[in-house]
Amino acid sequence: MERREFVKGLAAGLVAVPLLREAAAALGSRLDSLQEDLRASAPGSSFWQRIGREFALNPDVVHLNTGSVGAAPQMVIDALGNYARQIEGDPVHNVWGGVGDAAEEVRARAAAFIGADPDEVMITRNTTEGMNETAVGLHLKAGDEVLTTDHEHGGGMVCWQYLAKHSGVKVRYLEIPDPVQSKQQLIDLVAAQLTPKTRVCSFSHVCTITGMVYPMAEIAALTRPRGIVLVCDGAQAPGMLQVDVKQLGVDVYCSSSHKWMLAPKGSGLLYVRRDMQERVACPLLSNGMHVYTAATGTRNVPTILAHGVAMDFHNAIGRERVEARCRQLSRLVRQELGAIPGLSCISPEPEELSSAICTFAVDRNKADSGQLAGRLFAEHRIIVKVAQGTYAYVPESEARPRNYNALRISTHIYNNEEQIGRLASALRMLLG
Repeated sequence: MERREFVKGLAAGLVAVPLLREAAAALGSRLDSLQEDLRASAPGSSFWQRIGREFALNPDVVHLNTGSVGAAPQMVIDALGNYARQIEGDPVHNVWGGVGDAAEEVRARAAAFIGADPDEVMITRNTTEGMNETAVGLHLKAGDEVLTTDHEHGGGMVCWQYLAKHSGVKVRYLEIPDPVQSKQQLIDLVAAQLTPKTRVCSFSHVCTITGMVYPMAEIAALTRPRGIVLVCDGAQAPGMLQVDVKQLGVDVYCSSSHKWMLAPKGSGLLYVRRDMQERVACPLLSNGMHVYTAATGTRNVPTILAHGVAMDFHNAIGRERVEARCRQLSRLVRQELGAIPGLSCISPEPEELSSAICTFAVDRNKADSGQLAGRLFAEHRIIVKVAQGTYAYVPESEARPRNYNALRISTHIYNNEEQIGRLASALRMLLG
């Protein structure tokens, strides 16, 4: 669905709400203006400088931690505030009237954004909510096995551990090499761990620790013929990578839109493949995928509408351009930091396994990564993430604990070459 079609649909859904219809029209004008400016400049420094002006980031802050939470564009911030103020003028009729129809337009938009059909996608609050609902909805039994990894985020792991505690499900942790050398190496590791008792494979699309991209389509070729449910923690992918859940072959895909999609905080998506929906029988989906059902209760409508604005922003720029820019800056990070003594990259080198997240282990004789990250912000106003080895959620009895003493750097379209140079200079100084 093109941007003009979405804004037209949004305005139509708001026909009985004049103020909100005016907000949609104003949004369309801002997106038109952005696209005209971008057409006037070829992708290069001036192009991305124009994009940078759309953000409200403090000018003295270098935000290199989109992997934790993204920075919404100003038009998303404005839309969120405008919709909230106007809805509150007549909350009953606005929340359940034409605005509800507009929220459904956003859901259709979100489905298209990740390559799904509208009846396969629900708007959620975050990845963790989708993972929890999926785990409960599968109704696994004692002795059933879930294969995951020791590199999963806690939000994609505790749902299975909950089932282990309360239902007798066995959770098995695949130890991820550091770094993975090839796609085939990872596929072979997964294949070797599948057993007749494996009911679920739960893997990240993009690893939260190293930024490695999992070969989900190849893994799906292993799991689907065996009737194993393939659940994907997609928190780090939509908005950074061009995601097509059909091509990935996953059964369930959970994501957080407030990271790389730059949507309001507390917004996410849950995709359940149509053929899997009876098998994922959770309360949240019991009345369908619509924004508002008896199972969902009242929703945060301004956040959902602003979620649509965030997707329009990506599409106005071009999602392929966004991914290319994120990757371009990440390659520069690898180049600049890779030349600094005391730092070693633990993210995979092959392009097919890499993303816009890269992680560098710090020589323990030179610095503690937590203290180093603290000094980067306190002294240089640069925000990076301290990267875990294995999360505290991984039981030591089930997996070998690891601590990489590392820094994770995430590059998005509001970052630039000067900021990466600033990071490299600061690290050279702090590491002596």
